[in-house]
Amino acid sequence: MKRSTSLNKLALAFAISASVSTTAYAADLTVEIKGLTSGNGQVFIALYDKSEGWMKNGLKSVGTPAAKDGVTYEFKDLPVGEYAISIYHDENGNGKFDTNVAGMPIEAYGFSNDAMGNYGPPTFEQAKFKLGTDKKTITLNLK
Repeated sequence: MKRSTSLNKLALAFAISASVSTTAYAADLTVEIKGLTSGNGQVFIALYDKSEGWMKNGLKSVGTPAAKDGVTYEFKDLPVGEYAISIYHDENGNGKFDTNVAGMPIEAYGFSNDAMGNYGPPTFEQAKFKLGTDKKTITLNLK
């Protein structure tokens, strides 16, 4: 009887560990950025996984050196879900997104789906895309 109980516990532990290890993760997400006018400065990429915090608190944010022929960055091991991306080219290297006195951008920027907002940035809903379990590559064009 004792052996049967131990086997049941072992089987339960195996079932739990198997279900934990099969959590759906997407393959890597590759972001290709086109439309840079120079190789100066950095390109900043922010990845969001929900509308709360959109354009404020990204799930992941990275800066990568700019290259006139484009930039590619890879996010690894993201859970399946909906995401949106915002980018900008900090061409002067000052670490911020520069605007003019009227608040209009003076540095190139872009969003996933090449989304555009009306009188401001697009919403998370406009920029979101689905990430499944397969590797995905998206291309963003700076404006």
